[in-house]
Amino acid sequence: MKLLHTLNILLEQQSSWEEKVFQSGDIEDILPLIKLFGGDIHELYNALDKIGRGDDFLNHMLGRWPQEETLRHIIDALGGIRDWDNGMMDNDLVNHYVITPYLDDMRYIDWGKSDKGNDRIILELMPGEEAEFFSDDTGGRSYECRDIAKQIFSEEGLDWEPYEEGVAIEELIKDLSTENYIRLVRHIGIEYQNQEVDAWREEFEGWREEDQLPDGKVFLTPERMNSFLPDDESSRYALAVLIGNTPDLEEVESYIQHAYNKAWNEVVINQYYRDYYKTFNKFLGEPIGEGTTNTYRDVMNPETGRNEWKNVKVPVKYFDVTDRARAMIVRHAYEIDNPEDFIPMIQEFNMDILCPDVDDYPDDEEEVKDLFQDLVWEYL
Repeated sequence: MKLLHTLNILLEQQSSWEEKVFQSGDIEDILPLIKLFGGDIHELYNALDKIGRGDDFLNHMLGRWPQEETLRHIIDALGGIRDWDNGMMDNDLVNHYVITPYLDDMRYIDWGKSDKGNDRIILELMPGEEAEFFSDDTGGRSYECRDIAKQIFSEEGLDWEPYEEGVAIEELIKDLSTENYIRLVRHIGIEYQNQEVDAWREEFEGWREEDQLPDGKVFLTPERMNSFLPDDESSRYALAVLIGNTPDLEEVESYIQHAYNKAWNEVVINQYYRDYYKTFNKFLGEPIGEGTTNTYRDVMNPETGRNEWKNVKVPVKYFDVTDRARAMIVRHAYEIDNPEDFIPMIQEFNMDILCPDVDDYPDDEEEVKDLFQDLVWEYL
């Protein structure tokens, strides 16, 4: 009742108290007035809004008050940070008087259109800038996440040192599909037809006694290779013994090993790409469009052979970051009130936590085996 009584008195003396509000140069000038409204600038704003001057008050603060902490006072005038956290604040007013002033001072982010409407905040990213959303810490890993991200989101790609798994030839032959196993038998039979090879293992003693060649060598005839064609466990084992213990077939063994190692490495590399893109898209969302923008790049001048800074067109992707940007900007405006770009704002709030835990070992060994089936004939 006391507050209503105060408001009635003020309304009766409208010209004098309004004049003080709109002559103010900062919050200090109207503290006595705010005290009359229970010490709450939101109540003062409500009183002005009832007489049609709420927007004038917000514009006055933006235009006449010092930049420092003004947005905080505007948020308090609109209900305070608690109302914002509870979803009780007028979104249109927040967009106009808090979000837009921030966006005006930020690069590559602004109001734009999306399939959700015209009041969306769109972030523009050039190739490689995705890496800035990743942590510059190792997070207990053997690598720095941002450094890996810079490679993954670059044109050059991930700088990967191939790992040689070294699986026994017996295991690789056992993993071959029936089709690939038969193709391998026929491949050796054709490529090494009737050649003398040093099949020294005891499993081939019968061949050696039959051929009686110098140094215990044997002929690798089509008939003998056909003996491996019944696709069973014993045949596969015998073929692996022949390949793995016959120096003349070292190239075949090497090709099969290379195919498996390539499959193994590609699966692990794909894990890095998949997990980094998945982590990024989960944080920021899929791009809603693509375009081009101008930026300065260090480009070689073909006439002089020297690098020069030139304004060039580069591709960009657009991301709808409305919800995340609004949440961060209001919080940032209330606590810090110093507009800066979107990515540094994330980092300032200690949100640079993107650091996927990628294993340097295949998550799915069956995926390696499947890819191995496809790659083995790139070598043979």
